[in-house]
Amino acid sequence: MTNINSNKQKKGKPKMFLLFLLIAAFIWFLSKFSRDFTASIDVEVVYTNTPHGIIVSDKNQNDISFDLTASGFDFLFYKINRPKIYIDLGEYYNHEKSVVLIPPDDFKKIIANQLESDIIIKNISTNQLEILLDKLETKRLKVTLIDDISYTEGYKAVGAIRIIPDSIEVSGPTHQLDTLNEIFTHLLSISDVSENISMEVDLNTSFEKKLSFEKSEVTIAIEVKEFTQKSILIPVSLKNSPTDSNIKLLPESIIIDFDVSLESFNKIKTSDFLIEIDYHNKNELENYMIPKLIKFPDSILNVELRQDKVNYLILK
Repeated sequence: MTNINSNKQKKGKPKMFLLFLLIAAFIWFLSKFSRDFTASIDVEVVYTNTPHGIIVSDKNQNDISFDLTASGFDFLFYKINRPKIYIDLGEYYNHEKSVVLIPPDDFKKIIANQLESDIIIKNISTNQLEILLDKLETKRLKVTLIDDISYTEGYKAVGAIRIIPDSIEVSGPTHQLDTLNEIFTHLLSISDVSENISMEVDLNTSFEKKLSFEKSEVTIAIEVKEFTQKSILIPVSLKNSPTDSNIKLLPESIIIDFDVSLESFNKIKTSDFLIEIDYHNKNELENYMIPKLIKFPDSILNVELRQDKVNYLILK
């Protein structure tokens, strides 16, 4: 029994020592941090109640430093939670001026009231808080699609890709809007497309936090059809033909190759095309003229003339 009691006493001594050490540390902590200290701290300035049609300029300072006399507990709290000072712009705003001025004494009171503690504030880094304002302007910007779209073999887009809406209103500071002429979408990447597309694409609005956008996304609409190749023989029309001579064209017709959708294949007619050459622009040394495709259906793609020169003979 004696050995057992002796062992218990030996084991209990370290625990008692740790207990007294913790109590001593706690008393030291209370004594240390209950005293007042003077040190410099930084606070974040947040502007609130911005008047309608006005925006706070990017050029304003968002951090203020000053010497603060407060208890150690206050400093510990501010170290963990960085203080924010909120400035009510509506209280000081004058619509005739583009600057809000807050006198030193007022600014000092604002800080003291919001920190909510028995503190002493000295040596504020700015003698007078000057807040620059910008007028909020609105501008309509064209929307430009950034895309990487590939189609299944034999399929193509019919007409231009539609962006709905094709422009949006953007609001913000005048000096920022003046640098913008269009707004881009995020990349739209699709492969092996073989059917119509109608989908939402986000606008890239992350580059300017001070701007406000009417929409954050647009609708992209693409009509897709299966295409095949077709060729058709078109007679050549002579422009500015001389009245005193007969002009013999060689050849008198040119084959045109193009891509056309399957549903429109049988609808394409010779009368849908016009190939023209201008006698005034003839090459007299080599006796040829350049054919130009003046008219063709909007529904066809990749139009090519098999002949890029037309020879001629003058018959009198």
